[in-house]
Amino acid sequence: MSVEFKPIQFLADETGAITVDWTVLSAAAVGLALALTAALTNTFDGVSGIMDAELRSRSMSDDWVLFSEDHFEDILQTGALTQEEAEAAYDAATPLMNHDLIDALASGIELLEEGTLTAEQLVDLIAIASVAHQRNVVDDAVLDYYFGFEGSEPYYMTAGLAPATPTL
Repeated sequence: MSVEFKPIQFLADETGAITVDWTVLSAAAVGLALALTAALTNTFDGVSGIMDAELRSRSMSDDWVLFSEDHFEDILQTGALTQEEAEAAYDAATPLMNHDLIDALASGIELLEEGTLTAEQLVDLIAIASVAHQRNVVDDAVLDYYFGFEGSEPYYMTAGLAPATPTL
């Protein structure tokens, strides 16, 4: 049996056309995917490098946390504390980490409820509460109850733990 090659018949035959079409389309899609991957790899490397550098160099700042005289108002009115002393206590509390603020508040409130908190510790506790309030790391209801930040009478004033007004 001899097979006769007819070039015109081969060109006109459509039996393998779909296979060829899909092979060409698949090769084009794979080529585009490889080109896109190569192009985006450099972009993603650049973006991730920028983000890494930004996050490593960024220092956390509490510049938005400011001294609020209102938080010390009740104890300032007793005269047992000056505004400068209140600001100094506040400045000492500002660099504390949030977990340190929460721990200090918990132990300070415990001493406050026991009635064993000293006047100096009370000032420090109010400063810590003020920073915690501004950072929003403690429930406002707790801070309002113990420190009167929202206008209520603070617990330390009603429990008779506030420093006495100095007599002249």
